[in-house]
Amino acid sequence: MTRLLLRQSPSLSLFVLLFACNLVAEDADFSGHWVLRLGQRPLMVATLSRSAGAAGPFSGSLSRPDHFSSTGTFFSRIKGPVVRYGITQSAVKGECIGFTAQNPADKNDKDDYLLCPAGAGQGTLGYDNPAIEPWPVTREKEPAVVASDWENRTYFLDDGAASNPEMQRILDADQKDRTSENADWNVVVKSDEARRTATRQLIADNKLHTGQDYEQAAIVFQHGDKPDDYLFAHTLAMIAVARGQAAAMWIGAATLVRYLQSMHQPQIYGTQFLTPQNQPVTQEPYNRTLISDAMRLSVAVPSQAAQEKQRKMFEAEASQR
Repeated sequence: MTRLLLRQSPSLSLFVLLFACNLVAEDADFSGHWVLRLGQRPLMVATLSRSAGAAGPFSGSLSRPDHFSSTGTFFSRIKGPVVRYGITQSAVKGECIGFTAQNPADKNDKDDYLLCPAGAGQGTLGYDNPAIEPWPVTREKEPAVVASDWENRTYFLDDGAASNPEMQRILDADQKDRTSENADWNVVVKSDEARRTATRQLIADNKLHTGQDYEQAAIVFQHGDKPDDYLFAHTLAMIAVARGQAAAMWIGAATLVRYLQSMHQPQIYGTQFLTPQNQPVTQEPYNRTLISDAMRLSVAVPSQAAQEKQRKMFEAEASQR
């Protein structure tokens, strides 16, 4: 008996695969109201419905404030009236739907967006540009009304969330160890490590939300014992400032100094004072010319003259011990 073997050509296999993928995407239902919220406030609503028109498989609209700036995680300069952009073109792109939204009053005011599914009732919406992080959106039954009373400040995706009490508890323990007159520093070092581990877990679980949370986390990591701890603390301080905690400018400067010192580089702000045994209190090595006093004051660091007074005070206290 002769067996007949059927072999499929590589080009045919590729065609079948692409055709099947396209059918999956074509069959995906993107219909509904996709809402981007900053906290509880709707910033953008994309409403899509199936369409058999030449412009693509979906039609609809996208409502948003006339102007805003975004890095992907935070939004600023939100202003202007709410504008309803019409979807003029749409096309399937892999598992996503790409569409062009155009201002009906200005043909040149248009943007290309990409809407992708991300689980039941969840998705991402953003500019059709891989260099810009997309925003999380939810599919809702009713069209949300885009807010129009935005303040002149920065907003976050988790805007309005409360500070984490666990982060406060961790910082309180950190500070208690450092104000105890009879602290056993061998014990404190181990406790510091445990506090850093707990803080990292809060960050990994996305449990930190406010500028206060991130400032407190920066203080905990400032009390680390290696360069990466200080560099991580500096990043946390930057996030705290971005989230409106202006007071975190100081911890941002101090953590950068700690990092420089751990890398055997001169400090640049003057926040660190060292007390070598049987020697005067010093800030050396200290690059005093890179940063001006005006710049120091901008990040809540005292001028060099004030630092010298502080150094002498520390030296007097050391001599009395």
